[in-house]
Amino acid sequence: MGTPVRTAKKSMVFVLVVALGITAAASWAQVYDPTGEFPPTTGMEKALTKLGRGLSNVFLGWAEVPLTFDRNLKKGKPFAYLFGVAPVLGTARAFVRTGTGVFEVVTFPFSDRDVNYEAVLEPEYIF
Repeated sequence: MGTPVRTAKKSMVFVLVVALGITAAASWAQVYDPTGEFPPTTGMEKALTKLGRGLSNVFLGWAEVPLTFDRNLKKGKPFAYLFGVAPVLGTARAFVRTGTGVFEVVTFPFSDRDVNYEAVLEPEYIF
């Protein structure tokens, strides 16, 4: 038999090897296969997506004003349209987006789990 220090070292090495083997086996269980199908989304995931979409629309609804101006500028609209009609359209869209966001934030926990999680506005998110 060896000295107590040598026996302790052997025991420590044995424990480390076993721990490494267990860790390696557990990591194999987590292999990701991108070709495999994803499981269907749960009701909680749908509800949280609706909440996130609603919060995004509440906090970023105001951005419809400059976005409407930019879209019309890229379409080549005349100067009078850009400074007369585009701000009015953008403001109206901002109110609609913000109101829709408030609706989605308030109703996300009470929605029907199978039906009522689709986006009210298109695009879902402003950016």
